[in-house]
Amino acid sequence: MKVKKEDLKKGKIKLNITVEAPGLLVYNRTAYQDLTKDVKIAGFRPGKAPRKLAEETVGAGRLASEALDKTIQKEYYLALQQENLIPVTPPKITISQYPNWGLELDEIESSLIFEAEFEVMPEVKLSDYSKVKISKKEQKKAQEDDVEKILLHLRKQKATFKEVDRGAKIGDRAEISYEGFLDKVKKDSMSAKNHPVVLGEKTLIPGFEEEIVGMKKAEEKKFEISFPKDYHAKEFAGRKAEFQVKLIDLKEIGLPELNNQFAENFGHKKVVDLKAAIKKSLKDEIEVKEKQELESEVIDKVLPHLKVEIPEGLIEQEVDRIIADMSKQVESRGLQLEKYLESIKKTLPEIRKDLKPQAEKNIRIGFLLGKIIEEQKYDPNDPESGRKALDHIIKQVTS
Repeated sequence: MKVKKEDLKKGKIKLNITVEAPGLLVYNRTAYQDLTKDVKIAGFRPGKAPRKLAEETVGAGRLASEALDKTIQKEYYLALQQENLIPVTPPKITISQYPNWGLELDEIESSLIFEAEFEVMPEVKLSDYSKVKISKKEQKKAQEDDVEKILLHLRKQKATFKEVDRGAKIGDRAEISYEGFLDKVKKDSMSAKNHPVVLGEKTLIPGFEEEIVGMKKAEEKKFEISFPKDYHAKEFAGRKAEFQVKLIDLKEIGLPELNNQFAENFGHKKVVDLKAAIKKSLKDEIEVKEKQELESEVIDKVLPHLKVEIPEGLIEQEVDRIIADMSKQVESRGLQLEKYLESIKKTLPEIRKDLKPQAEKNIRIGFLLGKIIEEQKYDPNDPESGRKALDHIIKQVTS
């Protein structure tokens, strides 16, 4: 085997590989044995028929194709070893010269010449980042107001609903149907039927829920209201609209008393224990969030010190991985990726393009951590090596 290596740009390598007759002979004979050993030919035991009959039965084209595949697969692998290369993408194989088929040396008149083009692991350099300094922020504490909000949420989960024959009040659960008009033209996006709303939770545009207060079941009402100037839908932002509302149903919400019996519903004997558990949960949540924010800030500050030219193939592979994860998440919600993309008005090529910057950043982070693992001589096979590398960087740059 003769190998000629050519360095292309952006981490691409091209190997020109020549396999001459003696090497080809080995693969031809292996292919012949593999394909003819179980062939049944009348009058002969499997694998014992004359070559001519066996070749006619299997087909010379199939034999040559099998030998060619075996040759390319093995010789490409040997060429990688010889040149000490680690590919990160599958090779693009181009055959420039095909050999003759034969089981004897004098039957193979020409060599096999093929090119293998692929991308290799790039050189990674990490410059001195010791001047990067990040001050740790004072850790936030769980506030009593936050605990009370969660307790209220838990009480709402156990709420009872009582039919009432009176005007609606803040805190009631109302069911409404409404139609919205802009310049006397009805807008479907401003209309709904049997829409549930808890008055006072401000889930509708400012001022809307207050208009429902005082209405009785089956009552209808018209009123004008202006959308906020910073409303998310620019079509409506700052504009005055007219609504026609009908109160379909009205119920008074009864919240359970916050006592020890209530605490038992959530696995605690006393209210004080439930509060303590909520406070600890909030504390843990704050710690996780702040740790993630610190990690993100550290990565963003240190990454510019990493010098690496990322092969395009690696980026495409990472995009594939992200899309595969996205597809699983979408399917877990009972949708198909194609339908989801339709709902957000995106095509797969557009999504791939949008994901490229994140994919490239993910790879750069991987190279950064890999470089630290190498420098600190962590065991790369240790599942926690990446965590150790990140902790090392954080320790170096935080004060």
